[in-house]
Amino acid sequence: MSHVCDAVFLLAGAVLLCIMVYLVFLAAASLAPPRTRSARGDRLTRFAIVVPAHDEERMIGTTLANLASLDYPADLCEVFVIADNCSDGTAEMAARHGVTCWERKDDERKGKGFALQWAFARLLREVDHDAFVIVDADSVLDPRFLRFMSQRVQEGARAIQGYYDILSPEKSVIGSLTYLGFVLSRKLRYQGRTRLGWSSNLLGNGMCFTREIIQRFGWCSTSIVEDIEYGMILRLNGVRVDFAPEAKVCSEFPDTFGKSKTQRGRWDIGKLRVARKYFLRLVREGLARGDLSYLDGAMELAIPPFSIYVAMAVAGAGLFFALDFKGFNINGVLWASLVALLALYVLLGLLLARSSWRIYAKLLYAPFFIMWRVWLVGYGLLMGEHDSWVKTERN
Repeated sequence: MSHVCDAVFLLAGAVLLCIMVYLVFLAAASLAPPRTRSARGDRLTRFAIVVPAHDEERMIGTTLANLASLDYPADLCEVFVIADNCSDGTAEMAARHGVTCWERKDDERKGKGFALQWAFARLLREVDHDAFVIVDADSVLDPRFLRFMSQRVQEGARAIQGYYDILSPEKSVIGSLTYLGFVLSRKLRYQGRTRLGWSSNLLGNGMCFTREIIQRFGWCSTSIVEDIEYGMILRLNGVRVDFAPEAKVCSEFPDTFGKSKTQRGRWDIGKLRVARKYFLRLVREGLARGDLSYLDGAMELAIPPFSIYVAMAVAGAGLFFALDFKGFNINGVLWASLVALLALYVLLGLLLARSSWRIYAKLLYAPFFIMWRVWLVGYGLLMGEHDSWVKTERN
């Protein structure tokens, strides 16, 4: 029985350690100096800013005021609000701010993906902008956001993801711990991929695509995680997504566990569905081409959400040290290395983000947050929830 227990812990620990080594590898790559690029010209890009909105009357005014104040020539950027199945005054608020608003009504095809699909088909027919930026209706952009995006476009990027962050993360426990997850993904994983020349993730907000990309693909993703799926489609077609950490966009996030349940469940269950659809295709393509960037995309889909991974690693380590620890043999070294690398990875992310002491203090609540995330994923899988897009309640 002891040998069976040893073998189980060896296999489980090896799998978890491989994931951790992969994450640490990307984190190490993120510390490398950025690649030098040369612009193809010094002209500014003409942008269409697309703002999909579903019943955002309370929040969209702040976003539109922010867009109007960006440090960019007004004649080179135009805002289009897509009032999608709205039952409030979203369209009236857009008109009050003097921007173009297109209203869409469709009781069957609901959600952001369908709204973008409809909007881009019309935009390609009616406007001639060089590139399209997608911004959520509750966002605040850095004043230089479009200048940074224009520079990337002029350097040859065709798909770009800005740094998507949280407004005032310190004010709530869930905001702080969500911020931590954002830091670890943006500062370590996405930046590491950029340093390696691989494709970054798409995050749904602060995305930019050249006209060429939208003409070629339209918006062909209508799942509940349309951004993740669209990013995988681009990867499979050889289109690299640039990560632009200097182009910052912040958004209001739910400040309670109850309000965050819908959003979190949608992200986690949606990613699992995308993984089922694209994982093997990415592996086959990576092996056929001998291109690690495709295998990196497959790994991104295979790795569970970080809080779920932490739950697996901590629970596994706890059981091992309680039930099977016999000194620092191969199993002991394996599990000790896993715990040490995990702690180092989290600390590195917090240090690179220059996080405030309030974020560190909120780590005391991490065990409750992790248990909540595990329950949320398990419940979503068991009950088959999140078959359609549902609006997240915000302040």
